[in-house]
Amino acid sequence: MKVKGIPYAEVKAKALQNPDVMAAYLAEKKEEELQELLADLRRRAGINSTQVAERMGITQPAVSKLEKNASKASVTTLERYAAACGASIKIVMCSDLRL
Repeated sequence: MKVKGIPYAEVKAKALQNPDVMAAYLAEKKEEELQELLADLRRRAGINSTQVAERMGITQPAVSKLEKNASKASVTTLERYAAACGASIKIVMCSDLRL
């Protein structure tokens, strides 16, 4: 007997109809975007994580941890990381409220 699978896109779409699942999905997506942003910033600066660490005055493992858990970092730490890469940060707040 052949079993027909369910396409991933269909499973995902159904799961995302649940508000709790959607909230968790969006939170994880933001985390991944910030991780990618930090790594991209470092690559564009043409430096490696050891060089970022030296410029920030921290260890390379601390930079690696920062890049993997960026959403838990303070604004000050993110500013220092950006400065080590020759950049700065800009914070923009958006509201989902409809007036």
